[in-house]
Amino acid sequence: MSELRGVAGRILFREGQESDLDAIAEVEAESYSSAGAGLSPALFAAPVDTLSHVALSDDRLVGHVLLTRVEGPDRALALAPLAILPSWRDMQIGTELVRRALARSRDDGWRSVFVIGQPDYYCRFGFKSGLADPAISPWQGPRLLALELVAGALEGWAGPLTFPESYEAVVRATLPKSAGH
Repeated sequence: MSELRGVAGRILFREGQESDLDAIAEVEAESYSSAGAGLSPALFAAPVDTLSHVALSDDRLVGHVLLTRVEGPDRALALAPLAILPSWRDMQIGTELVRRALARSRDDGWRSVFVIGQPDYYCRFGFKSGLADPAISPWQGPRLLALELVAGALEGWAGPLTFPESYEAVVRATLPKSAGH
């Protein structure tokens, strides 16, 4: 476990565990509409590889990020959800969770990460819409971003990008109507 000190006080970061699922579901329920809540438990239950990281304050789970294997380029992940309790936003917890999750993914031999999200937020980590352009996906457009964890990992790749079914169902329910393509 490691700590972040600052405005939020002492925040502990660690890998998520199955015993965290109820608390993760609560954080998602407070962070998203009812349609977006429950994505992590659904993905944990699915037969796909996942990487989970949580942030805790005084043993209370205040944030969570999950990365899940996708079909497409070799050793690719999708980042979602990133959920922070509303009262804990703007304290850099989400930023730190994403940084740690990406570092862990790189260390574990994953080659790229895709996200369907706000370009202004995710570009700060190196995600680019142009890297995701060769993907054939119902989510194609400026909100589909990619990051190479290994230089050149997406070079020359083009083809279908398939997210787990539970991931797609939640994205459909939570994306603003204006984000449709």
